[in-house]
Amino acid sequence: MPNTIKLNLNSARCERKFKSHFDYKLAFMHSVIVVGVALTALNGSPLQAESNSTLQQDTVATWPLSEEFVPVDTSRFMYDPDPVPLEKVRVFPNLQFTRPIELTYPDDGTNRLFVAEQQGQILLFDNKNETAETTLFLDIKDVVLRKGNEEGLLGLAFHPKYKENGHLFVYYSTAGEKKDSRKSVISRFTVSADNANKVNRDTELKLLEIEQPFSNHNGGSLKFGPDGYLYIGLGDGGKANDPFVNAQNLETLLGSILRIDVDHQDEGLMYAIPADNPFVERENARGEIWAYGVRNIWRLAFDRESGQLYAGDVGQNRFEEVDLIVKGGNYGWNLREATHNFEPQSPETKRDLIDPLAEYFRGEGQSVTGGIVYRGSQLKEFEGAYFYGDYLSGNVWMLRHDGQITTENKRVANTGLSIAAFGEDQQGEMILCTFEGELYRLKQRPAEVFEKANSFPRLLSEAGLFDSVSKNKPVKGLIPYELNMPFWSDYAVKDRYIALPEAGKVVFHEQDKWEFPVGTLFVKTFWMHQDRTTLTGAKRLETRLLVHSPSGWAGYTYVYNAEGTDAELLEGSRLRSLEIKTEEGMVNQPYYFPTRTDCMTCHTKQAGFVLGLNTRQMNHTLDYHDQHVNQLDYLNKLGVFEEKLAKSSDALEAYPEWGFGNLDRSKDVKHEESQLKLPESKVQQYARGWLDVNCAMCHQPDGIAAGGQDLRFHTELKKMNVLNQEPLHGHLTVLGGAVVLPGAPLLSELYSRAGHRGVRQMPPLATNIVDPRGQEMLYRWIMELQKKPAPSQK
Repeated sequence: MPNTIKLNLNSARCERKFKSHFDYKLAFMHSVIVVGVALTALNGSPLQAESNSTLQQDTVATWPLSEEFVPVDTSRFMYDPDPVPLEKVRVFPNLQFTRPIELTYPDDGTNRLFVAEQQGQILLFDNKNETAETTLFLDIKDVVLRKGNEEGLLGLAFHPKYKENGHLFVYYSTAGEKKDSRKSVISRFTVSADNANKVNRDTELKLLEIEQPFSNHNGGSLKFGPDGYLYIGLGDGGKANDPFVNAQNLETLLGSILRIDVDHQDEGLMYAIPADNPFVERENARGEIWAYGVRNIWRLAFDRESGQLYAGDVGQNRFEEVDLIVKGGNYGWNLREATHNFEPQSPETKRDLIDPLAEYFRGEGQSVTGGIVYRGSQLKEFEGAYFYGDYLSGNVWMLRHDGQITTENKRVANTGLSIAAFGEDQQGEMILCTFEGELYRLKQRPAEVFEKANSFPRLLSEAGLFDSVSKNKPVKGLIPYELNMPFWSDYAVKDRYIALPEAGKVVFHEQDKWEFPVGTLFVKTFWMHQDRTTLTGAKRLETRLLVHSPSGWAGYTYVYNAEGTDAELLEGSRLRSLEIKTEEGMVNQPYYFPTRTDCMTCHTKQAGFVLGLNTRQMNHTLDYHDQHVNQLDYLNKLGVFEEKLAKSSDALEAYPEWGFGNLDRSKDVKHEESQLKLPESKVQQYARGWLDVNCAMCHQPDGIAAGGQDLRFHTELKKMNVLNQEPLHGHLTVLGGAVVLPGAPLLSELYSRAGHRGVRQMPPLATNIVDPRGQEMLYRWIMELQKKPAPSQK
């Protein structure tokens, strides 16, 4: 196999014990196990101590590799097991945007819609679903700063009397006067007198400029209230932990929601401060502040009937929250995160803090997007409900409250979209802006979805995927596969299969993501060795399914019972304690079973949903019960691809073989010790491959991670945006470090976060133990970077 690195293993199989100059003890010193409050909060699931000594030894049974393609009936998985009432439907299908962050309209009777794009443009179009053209209304890309992922054109609001005065207001990031400084600007523009579809750029009037210490937590939402004043949602200034305690400091505008009068001016200001603002008369306080104690307001919304102000406030470590904003309110950051002490062990605060209307733990999403109160006519049963969503998971919820307490709060849609904003048109109909560049509405799901839900398999034995679950014997038609470099899963090894429907064909791409037809299903069973010193006693823990249904991709987890005879569909999440023999003795290792939301946090649209099946991963020799075949050649022979491969596997790229992570499915399993023998010239391929597999699903262009890093395997080193770059979310390293500091792994944030478990760990989900070999590869790669880059590094 070309372009691969063969490890010097003492046995023929990959799944062997590995050693490195990072000894086992050091690896566990880095492994800060995430337990306690954070994990017990997951759907009320406490740490479940289950002795694996009660499990019977599982067996591995199989059919021989098929000589022809056999389709698998996956129809029972094509509907949700727990359907929510609403589903997404794309609107304005002929339009495509780039990172739309706001959709709104002026009250001028024209029924036009306006979309603000983060890079610095505002586009307008007619509110007709068939419309195929947009008009450039305002372009300020030349002054908008987009260096940080959260910087850019972030807010747009039309004056309540726009029809008379033509005024609109924008919030954007721009460079400061000093080198490497930055600020946020709130400006007023005026539409051209002779062209209602064009802003006169020369009319800009800068009302307010706010110095920003960092590139994240810019907030940016602008909304006019029923009182005619402009409300401005800000962030705390960035980094992590609110390092300057801005949110509790009334002497700074950061960490607050402002209220200003844009129609008048006070002396020395380009606006006026309303006399009834809560802190106007307070010494050492900014009069513009309406409410404070917020971390990063991502979208404000007024209820057009009640006038109440709602906000989504993005959390840091554990909780996201939705707030009802009131005059003078303190919402708790950084003393609290939602209703929980920010530092779990700190004493309870005595301050008068306002609780959120709703909160959710990071198992349901990781970045709240504030929404709107629905006042349209298409979703009558949701009249008066406040909708909000999550940017990462695509979940959408609705809540109602009676003025005192929240009376209803439930998930109503699972869109799988990167929801950046909830807009509405003049009729009060809701429109979702997504970073996929498309616009969506929500509609009622058809009755058949709920009828079919009862047929969704609740037990793995009902799934039609195994002839025998207890013997791990798959049905004919499941195609086994392995990966050259498996994702790190806390020492778990995986048994993988593909199920393809009849007439389903895979679209092959040599370097890009493969495309899979509706009806495709991936089966991945996780095993854990009970004796890690000899890699023996492998036990099944869970089987995860990734399903491509007509409504999109979804992930499901089935957890095995104590006897290993069946597995049950997981609702929510679970944490189990595994008793493992190691070189340090017996340890109790926490093992996390992910939620469905967790699954789709990594299996994103930007990453192609399917992470492991690409050419460089699948160009691998499958050793399957005394059968040995290159997987690309085998799939080609089965006729799985839409077109026969033009190249043989020998002519296609491949990752180096990592040597751990695939279940040993050879006929006679022998677990012998081995040692990774890595040529110095190949360190880069291993390290870059590890980053691609474990990190790049989020860290890539338009990925869900902030910071602008591109950790994909083929990205040129100089374009990865990691060398000597300032960390965005605070330091685990000492000051003076960088994302990657060539020649200094211990001062490189990338290395530190990969070697840490807890807040700001990487990868962020479903791992409680550091990958020691991955750490070694990163360490050696960063050390090599102080040398002159090799030609392949560019």
